[in-house]
Amino acid sequence: MKKSVIAVSVANLWTNPASSRQVDTPIVSNPSDPSRWVHDLSHADRLELHENNLLQSQVLFGTTVWEAERKGDWVKVVIPSQSTPKDEQGYPGWIPARQLADPLPKSDHMVEVRAKQAALQVEGSGKIVQLSFLTKLPFIEESGTAFTVMTPLGRGRLSKAQSSIWTFHEEDGEALITYAEQFIGLDYLWGGMSSWGYDCSGFAYNMHLASGYVIPRDASAQALEGKAISLDQAEPGDLLFFAYDGGKGRVHHVGFYYGNGKMLHAPKTGKQIEILNLAGTVYETELCAVRRYWS
Repeated sequence: MKKSVIAVSVANLWTNPASSRQVDTPIVSNPSDPSRWVHDLSHADRLELHENNLLQSQVLFGTTVWEAERKGDWVKVVIPSQSTPKDEQGYPGWIPARQLADPLPKSDHMVEVRAKQAALQVEGSGKIVQLSFLTKLPFIEESGTAFTVMTPLGRGRLSKAQSSIWTFHEEDGEALITYAEQFIGLDYLWGGMSSWGYDCSGFAYNMHLASGYVIPRDASAQALEGKAISLDQAEPGDLLFFAYDGGKGRVHHVGFYYGNGKMLHAPKTGKQIEILNLAGTVYETELCAVRRYWS
């Protein structure tokens, strides 16, 4: 399979080449405009992403993908950084060919966006590309206030106030919660894996990634790994899983234990990331597992 990288701020991983709609033009273009896309989506448009199984996941600028198949202007890819039972090589889905570029050169160091969003200045072009939290790009050099990085569009500059050199680290559950809290009030987005909108498992995946842990992409797979914890032993940063049929059926939701019987989570289409008391909610009856990935 051919290796490529994502050449837009964030690319949608569509179920098939026919999945995108007229309203999705801003997110299937190059450059993509995720801010405009999420702004223009009606509630019905957002619901359709899930109900009609249009969107699988999302992938950030500079992320490596493997090309599996081409159909016209569309490429079927797998995302090795997003593990899933659907495909052992990575999360599968379709991306417009115009949103892919040749692989980036290897570098000993990577620069990672640590702000909710950051402005990448592409050298020599005057282009500004908005990047999501946790976008990673190869380091070239640094000045007093900026990192120079290699990007699919050529050399670019990222402010040190919005990014840092990535180092291996594993933080505790409290750190997970701190990263998650900054997104309270952000609109839920089915398939969301960027700071323009997360779905429940995308939120869990990315806050773990911020803390140094790579976990499976989907809630059903996340519920099978990590360390099993009893609810009375749960600590902030542990993941709470919820299943249909009073906790006996299929896993359909995940959130962070927040402490004191509360959960921090990305609920569903039409809602925002929030903290809620579990007592007296449907979640209280559907709780089926608690898992800890932080150590």
